Amino acid sequence: MLEHLAEQRLALVLTGLPGAVHAAAETLEPHRLCGYLYQLATALSAFYEACPVLKAHGEARVSRLALCRTTQRVLAAGLTLLGIAALARM
Repeated sequence: MLEHLAEQRLALVLTGLPGAVHAAAETLEPHRLCGYLYQLATALSAFYEACPVLKAHGEARVSRLALCRTTQRVLAAGLTLLGIAALARM
């Protein structure tokens, strides 16, 4: 359930992890993965500003929480690949 443009953009950016990892590994340029993670964090920030998560109701709330959780996992995986420990909470 991705009705808002910011939700759609975040979901689209989330699909880019495999390509970013492949590009970084193929070229031995880890900054490619860093750039992707920055792009993902920027998309998350725009999403969080435009789409209330905890104030949403029903399926919209479930969908938005799932986007947040997936983003957390992707960011943590990318940071781990770079040798950076991700925070458990902020």
